[in-house]
Amino acid sequence: MANIFVDRTTTWHAIGKDVSECKDMEQVLRKSGLDYTVYKEPVGVQDDKDRFEIVPNRFVTMRDTDRHMYDVVSDKFEIIQNRQAFDFVNYMGEDLQFEKAGETANGMVYIIGKLPEVDILGDKFEPHVLFRNGFTGKVKITAAICPLRIVCQNQFNFAFKNTQNAITVRHVQNAESKLEEAREVLKMSADYMQEITRMAEKYVGLKLTETQFERVMEEMFPTDKTGEMNAYKRNRLEVAREKFKKAYFADDNGNFRGTGWGIINAYTDYITHREPTGNTETKEEGKFMTVTFNPGMMNVILQTLARVAA
Repeated sequence: MANIFVDRTTTWHAIGKDVSECKDMEQVLRKSGLDYTVYKEPVGVQDDKDRFEIVPNRFVTMRDTDRHMYDVVSDKFEIIQNRQAFDFVNYMGEDLQFEKAGETANGMVYIIGKLPEVDILGDKFEPHVLFRNGFTGKVKITAAICPLRIVCQNQFNFAFKNTQNAITVRHVQNAESKLEEAREVLKMSADYMQEITRMAEKYVGLKLTETQFERVMEEMFPTDKTGEMNAYKRNRLEVAREKFKKAYFADDNGNFRGTGWGIINAYTDYITHREPTGNTETKEEGKFMTVTFNPGMMNVILQTLARVAA
């Protein structure tokens, strides 16, 4: 277990298209194949005489390039094409550099860009902004902030009480409104990075003994019922514990070992880089979506630290 391998890459490393050379949204959409048009087609049902009847107020959203079907929606569902949804991003300025763009198997369109580096306790962080659109009725146009600790490529996605890590973007037409939307996203990003900095300063001051570290380990990866587990589950638990310990005792965490911030760094490292499960074709997408858009998963470590410190 001591030599267990951890692939320290971002959760979006293996998905989407590299759009780092693109300078504007039109180039991003063309290179990633997201420059298609989606339309609504009436839904019909076949009766016992092989005749089709149109279902009232129900349509299927379809992609014009290959007639791929996204979802059945009502007549009130408004399609926002990718060009329309992401046009405001062009107003965010040269500080935003595009990285990846693509579409998940469940129909979420995403574009990932990064903002200039931020220093937190001597570490370099890259704030990433992820823009989303969709045609299923389940995904609104949103922008989410996802900071990346550069040294080990682990993502930070915490839910703070007074600071948003994602906002819904309105579909607007005029340039002034698009500029305002861009400013809102940049403000959200700046506020969130300030909150991450405050969290780091708070938890680096929380000193933990070896006994408290073991308590954290036991809460996060409990071994009290291993006797009831089959061999597969026991092995997965042992691997998870070892990966977390490897992250905690890694050289790049040396300055923060013995503190709550060291625990947080290790846990985000573990969550970001653990092996995805599920269908081979979609497991990387599933990992990307879970780590990036589910802040509750990372907030578990803050709750554990609060109990152990008490």
